[in-house]
Parts: sequence; C-alpha cells; structure tokens
Amino acid sequence: MKPKSQAGFTLWELLVTVLVAGILLGLGVPSLQDAQRNNAISGAVNDLVTGLLAARAEAVKRRVPVTLCASPDPTAGNPVCTQTGAGANGGFIVWVDENGNVDANGTPILTDPTDGNAVVNPNETILMRQLPPPTMVPNGALQVFASNSGALVNSAYITFAANGFPIIPTPAGAPAMVNRILYCDDRGNKNGPGGANFSTARLVQIDQTGRAAVVSNRTDIANSLAQIPGAVCP
Repeated sequence: MKPKSQAGFTLWELLVTVLVAGILLGLGVPSLQDAQRNNAISGAVNDLVTGLLAARAEAVKRRVPVTLCASPDPTAGNPVCTQTGAGANGGFIVWVDENGNVDANGTPILTDPTDGNAVVNPNETILMRQLPPPTMVPNGALQVFASNSGALVNSAYITFAANGFPIIPTPAGAPAMVNRILYCDDRGNKNGPGGANFSTARLVQIDQTGRAAVVSNRTDIANSLAQIPGAVCP
C-alpha cells in the first residue's frame, strides 16, 4: 500500500514568507501613517474653510458682525479667543459678535463697543464650536500658525461685516485680523502625495473680500513662512 504524502511548508519556505511579510509591513506602516496625517491636515483645513464660509454667510444674512477666532476651549460654557493662531492648534468658534440690541424697526444697533470687538460677550450667540483635530502619533501633532500680512503679527480671528467683507479697521487694542493660517506637522513643508511641489503642509489664505483659498504649493508655503511670526514647519 502506497504511503500517503502530507502537504506543508518547508522551513525555508516559511522563513521566506515571514521575510516578505516583514518587508511589506515595513513599507505599509509608514504609508498608513502618512495617509492618517494627510487626512488630519485636510480635515482641519476643510473645517476651517467651512467655518469661514458659515461666518461670512451668517454676517450677510443677519446683517451684523460675525467673528471666527481660534480658541483653546471651544466647548466651554464661556469660550475665549486666543491671541495667537498657534495657541489653539486648530480649534475655533464662530459667533454673532453683536449683543442683539435693535431699534424700533428691528434694525440691529451696532454702536455698542462690544459689537464686532472679537470678544465673546454676554448675550452673544455662538454658532459653531470646532474642536482641535486629533493628535496623530508618533510625532504627528498638527501645529497651527496665523498672521496678518500687513502687520506681521500673531493674529487669530476674523470678523465679517454685513456685506460679507472683513471689518477694517480692527477693534482698538486688538491684533490685526488674520489673513493666512498655516497647518503643519513634523514632516514639514515636504513633497506630498500630489506630486512635484505639492506640500504635506497647507496654507489657508483669506483675501480682502473675505474669500478663503487653500494653498498646497511648496514654494508658496515657503514664501509665507517668513511672514508668519513664530511659525515652525521643518
């Protein structure tokens, strides 16, 4: 009677299989981490652009100032704005920057010093609370920096008037309103998945009409770094 043969792997085949699996795992883990970081930056940028669009639209609809500012505690009962765009790491709030006073015709009265002052005062309605994006590990925490190109100072808010344009001049004693916000992690301003000169960092620029545009060009981001005080994007 012919003995039955048993199918299986030899020791060498098993070792080769383990080696190939290790190589594939070594290649796949960094790619997965990069994908997670790319998603984190893209998500944070999209949230900000959504907030800016909402603030602008609400200002036009309500005919009153509406402000978006960086905030380290957007879900607090009385959230505050940070005076530096890096202080909140992506968290922000949007609120009606007007105390609700109206005249006999129901038209908002905008003469109160607390109207459009970029400070959340009593009786002002908060429209949006956005938490900072989740921290990616290892070494993947997003850093957020903001500034105004004219004043070259840290700035972390923008107030839209009833016509949808940013309010200028800014409140007395407040920093100039932000018109660029940089999102960067430990990878810095390096080539991203989009091809040549497509950065892993992102820059949001707000023009004089209040419209926001997302910049991903490495050269443009590098040129803006010198105009954002304290920005670090290795």
